[in-house]
Amino acid sequence: MEAGITRRRGAFFAREHEHGLSLDEADLERAFEAGEFVMDYQPIVSIRSGAVTGAEATIRWDHPEWGALPQRVVHAAADRLGAASRIAGHAFGEACRQLARWKQQGAGVSALSMRLSGAQLGAESVFERLALSIEAFDISSSQFTLEVPEMSAPEESLSLLDRLKRLRQKGYGIVLGDFGAHHTAMSTLMVLPVTGVKFGESFTERLPGSPTAEAILSSVSRLAHDLGFTLTVSGVENGRQFELLRRFRDIELQGAFLFEPMRAEVWHERVNPRALSQLNLREPPF
Repeated sequence: MEAGITRRRGAFFAREHEHGLSLDEADLERAFEAGEFVMDYQPIVSIRSGAVTGAEATIRWDHPEWGALPQRVVHAAADRLGAASRIAGHAFGEACRQLARWKQQGAGVSALSMRLSGAQLGAESVFERLALSIEAFDISSSQFTLEVPEMSAPEESLSLLDRLKRLRQKGYGIVLGDFGAHHTAMSTLMVLPVTGVKFGESFTERLPGSPTAEAILSSVSRLAHDLGFTLTVSGVENGRQFELLRRFRDIELQGAFLFEPMRAEVWHERVNPRALSQLNLREPPF
């Protein structure tokens, strides 16, 4: 277990150092008090229906000195400082509040997904906070999908598997994130109680032009269809990627080419039937 924890902490430091930062507990506490943690929402769009099926909720740190710090840096700092559960609880609460507000407004957003860090996935208190948020805002667990990272150490596998099974029994969706970026084997999908897989940016940036990546996408698309999984491709940044991906009718897309992450306040302005029709999602590319 210690080896796995050491590897994760090393990754956390690396992510913070990417931005030249050295965040401490005082920074974190001040951020909570000043309301510097904010939520963004990025639409997830179905190729088949041409509609928004949900959104990924991410937490961002609007730091007064360093500007907008992305979720990976927030998670890295919180995990290193022992605040993984607190950050997750804050994000869950804000996301559930917004989902309930959208429901009241009839906005058509009925599902959210959130990415968990390794430390968050390993903390039981994280899921206790999620359950409290779900109950407080009268949200169904089936409206929430948790995107989980790969297991970083074999000795953690059994406890992780048990936790994921319990989450599935409660109705939460479970998506294996960054699929294909590391050493994930197809057999993993047969063991973990997942409801979907998601290709991350590091995979999508190889499209088009990589026969290997395109073959993997084709194979996983067929597998997802046969097993009843959802398949999401994130990091769609340009038209060439989009033209390739929309040939796969049973996948969902996410990325700046479709919609940038946005504050909830501008959702109605940017995500509307006209914006979706301009994407030509349902128009065959050939």
